Amino acid sequence: MTIADHHTAPDVSESGSSKRALAGPAPLLPVMAATGEGAWVTDVEGRRYLDLTADPALTFGHRHPALLAVATEQLGRLTTTSAVVADDRADGFADALAALLRAETVLPAATGPDALRAAVEAALGAAPRTVVVAAGSHPELAASGAVTVPFGDIDALAAALDDTVAAVVLEPVQVAAGVIAAPAGYLEAARQACADRGVALILDETRSGLGRLGDTVALAGDGEAPDLRVLGPALGGGIVPVAAVVGSRALLDAARGAASPSPLASALAHRVVEMLEAGELQTRARALAEHLAGRIEALVGAGAVAVRTAGVWAGVDLDPTVVTAAEVARRLVARGVLVDVAGDATIVLAPPLVIRATELDWAIEQLRVVLAA
Repeated sequence: MTIADHHTAPDVSESGSSKRALAGPAPLLPVMAATGEGAWVTDVEGRRYLDLTADPALTFGHRHPALLAVATEQLGRLTTTSAVVADDRADGFADALAALLRAETVLPAATGPDALRAAVEAALGAAPRTVVVAAGSHPELAASGAVTVPFGDIDALAAALDDTVAAVVLEPVQVAAGVIAAPAGYLEAARQACADRGVALILDETRSGLGRLGDTVALAGDGEAPDLRVLGPALGGGIVPVAAVVGSRALLDAARGAASPSPLASALAHRVVEMLEAGELQTRARALAEHLAGRIEALVGAGAVAVRTAGVWAGVDLDPTVVTAAEVARRLVARGVLVDVAGDATIVLAPPLVIRATELDWAIEQLRVVLAA
């Protein structure tokens, strides 16, 4: 695949003006996507863009052929059922995921928020207890009364674990805060602190799980698994939403449950698990992560004030008094690259794991050119 020249994209933010029927805010980027394949999308004008916004549903890129085949086959069988019957896809998915992660049980869910909600409710039970979260993650839990502690500070976390706390919810990487990875040893120490105090550790891997960090999941060693692990959109292969809570049978058997995924979603998730079982995706992610880390450092001092990588993710910090992240993201559109932002000052690169190293190099060069302008 060659990397073609790109031209200025149409401004879709004004499409339809005041007569536009679609409610809600306009997208960050002035691109109206029409088709996608692998790491690329094409807009309605036929312009192609390298898509580095693959967090987290598009871990496998757009229209992965193995996943399209499963979707096509399932569309010819059964797509949805009512809640009063079971379907013939859910058990296979749950059994495969439990085996992959050596977990006791799996609670499938329709979406990541559904899965996280079910995990928290399972940990809380009927008692009037609370949850601890890290600053930079889970603002919805913080807003509902969760205790907030600094991310990466194990002493602060341990000090917060009094008798009123039922669970701790942590992310291995805080993408919304600008791609901030947990310090080495922090998750393991958090697991031990929770175990010592009888508090459930819920690891929210809806963004980072299933290969993006180079391993299938975090805390995967013997005796290290969290009580509950929340997995999200990557299970749907970029085709349909699907999520799951994995872990303690004692906690999940008492859970009130979550909205169940459709048979189509379960079929796709089962195929995703099979792809992860082979290990090739994780190997590829580790190689891409090393490549990305080696290339992105060159941007420091060349328009970027700092960079961070975590697996196949990068956060590029800018000086917002010079240029905002949104302005850089929009300028990259004209050069055929799509990126996301975290706040005013951080560009987030989240390539799909099917991207080629040469394509990633090309995208970083476009970012370098834009930052130097």
